[in-house]
Amino acid sequence: MIDGLLQDLAIKTKARTGVSEELVLWGFVVLILSVIAVVFLSVAAYVWLTALYGGAIAGAAVGSFHVLIAGAALTRCIVLRRRNKALALAEMNAAAKQPAWWADPGVLAVGLEVARVIGWRKLAPFVTAGVLAATLSGKRGERSRRAGQNGAH
Repeated sequence: MIDGLLQDLAIKTKARTGVSEELVLWGFVVLILSVIAVVFLSVAAYVWLTALYGGAIAGAAVGSFHVLIAGAALTRCIVLRRRNKALALAEMNAAAKQPAWWADPGVLAVGLEVARVIGWRKLAPFVTAGVLAATLSGKRGERSRRAGQNGAH
């Protein structure tokens, strides 16, 4: 039960933010590789290009290369975020289409057996309260779903 709640929370978080484990990993890789590139390759490229073309052109070339690499990494992160968000929304929609737990024939059979053992007259107030609670929570859930679809929180 708790595993299901945690999984549902993770799916809803992915749907809202688009963040996943892979996205965080790629972000970390981009960070580490960016530092390595700046420290080792920039100095070597600058020194080499300065000898060939001069300081200004060497600085512009090295800077442009780093912007190109950062742009590629940013593009990958954006693509991953959109894909994760779409997958999580599809999973949420699939979960919403599953029948409710109380509609399971096994649960209904147990409920009928309990009603036979205890007696219908003793259970009538509880059944009435349950139906009322289910009706009220259904209307409340419907309102929150509509608010979520409109972008309101």
